[in-house]
Amino acid sequence: MKLNIERLRSFCASRWPERMGKAHGVEHWDRVAKFGELLYQEGVDMDVVMAFAYLHDSQRHDNGEDYEHGPRAAQFINTIRVSLLSSLSDEQIDKLKQACELHTIADRTGDITIDTCFDADRMDLLRVGIKPLPDRMASKKGAELVAIPNYSAFYIKYNPAAKSFL
Repeated sequence: MKLNIERLRSFCASRWPERMGKAHGVEHWDRVAKFGELLYQEGVDMDVVMAFAYLHDSQRHDNGEDYEHGPRAAQFINTIRVSLLSSLSDEQIDKLKQACELHTIADRTGDITIDTCFDADRMDLLRVGIKPLPDRMASKKGAELVAIPNYSAFYIKYNPAAKSFL
């Protein structure tokens, strides 16, 4: 059985408080999923990457310096393990939890799937005015993508609304 990403997306979106806005919400999660697809390479577990896209920021309490949102997301995974994430193996769940827990505090792990999760999130930093730097990416492919000469134009392709703030 394959992960039902639309079901997971709908569930997370239904729980996202309107007061939290878009900076870390559904639109961001959709872009992280798209960037995850762009970062795919052999060995990357895309079910983990796609689940990460919709879960990594889902437990934020605010849009500021909420340093515990990653660990909360990792714990939240336990509550949906037998329902929304039942198609994932224990190994996949472990990687997903590690990616969520560490995505704001670790540069890289050496695991291609977890590092792809990190880079998919980092590729969307322009939404908050930060250009991702190649040397801060976790994977070679991520570094190559953010190093393209006109990253802003590349980014706008995946976030047309960004024209208003770039």
